[in-house]
Amino acid sequence: MNIYEDGRLEQKFEKLTDLMGELVLDILLDSLRKVVRENQVFQEWAEVKMPVEQKNDAI
Repeated sequence: MNIYEDGRLEQKFEKLTDLMGELVLDILLDSLRKVVRENQVFQEWAEVKMPVEQKNDAI
């Protein structure tokens, strides 16, 4: 019996590739969320730091 003729094996491969695709998309989504979060933190830090730097430049 050829393993490639087994319909169940094909279904398992399809399910596996679907799950792998979902995993890749989940990893991508988490990475994008992390980038956005880090960008927000940096912007908040820059907003707090900028008035201090402008005050020091005026002196």
